[in-house]
Amino acid sequence: MKLKMSLWLAAAVLINSQAVLARAKALANPEQVKAEVFKRGTGEKAKVKVKLRDGSELRGYISKADEQSFEVQQKDGKSVTIPYADAASVRKPGLSKGAKIGIGVGVAAAFFGVVLGATVAAF
Repeated sequence: MKLKMSLWLAAAVLINSQAVLARAKALANPEQVKAEVFKRGTGEKAKVKVKLRDGSELRGYISKADEQSFEVQQKDGKSVTIPYADAASVRKPGLSKGAKIGIGVGVAAAFFGVVLGATVAAF
């Protein structure tokens, strides 16, 4: 029983640490946002998910970037110009690497818990 509790506690700490890491990375300074935009480039293959400092979120692709701002073209055809200072983060759409690792660790921990529980119940 103590082993089960220890395993669940370890899994909870691991998952929580991933969430804390993701929150810490979420608020980038304007120079980091600018570097991320220029790294991604422009055009329809430069798809991004932009979180703004006001809490809203935009999805689309970077259609234009200059020294003060960048432009995101959304699926509905609407184009939004965003100053770098207004963006909290710019990343590709989909799950982050940390989220994928967290999910994998959670699945592995659950599998290990089930196997361990079955083994203990058999004895």
